[in-house]
Amino acid sequence: MYNGLLIQDLDIKDVSSERRNPILANVMAQLDYMEKRGSGLTRICNETKALDGYKDELKPMFKSTPTQFQTIIFASSDTPNVGDHVGDVSEMKLTERQQKILNLIKESPTITGKQMSETLSVSQRTIERDLSALQKKGVLKHEGKDNDGMWVVV
Repeated sequence: MYNGLLIQDLDIKDVSSERRNPILANVMAQLDYMEKRGSGLTRICNETKALDGYKDELKPMFKSTPTQFQTIIFASSDTPNVGDHVGDVSEMKLTERQQKILNLIKESPTITGKQMSETLSVSQRTIERDLSALQKKGVLKHEGKDNDGMWVVV
């Protein structure tokens, strides 16, 4: 907090948004990288409260020092951890495009990102993001060299 106060000493509802660089903040808002109104802390609290399994002891915590700002978001004990996947892939929350990517890989494990992007009519970068997300979820892995390997659906 650039005004020198510590967030843990304040009521979140009373924290106002103050910008060090209003010009940069406006540019970032116009690019949809951030919003102008400064509702992030309240939004984090409200979105967390709306989750299934929320309890008051799971309320997000905010801490700051003169050089750092930290947000701690707790997971419900009955919520699976990121990367844990119980059951098969059809039970996981995958986007329609991610499911199509898995189907393409099942048909042709050596398919390239470029081939997938052409087949699905999306950019190669979009395919790369989806492949990365699928790998992080533990659904997909790549074996072999980048240009001469194959995809394996786990």
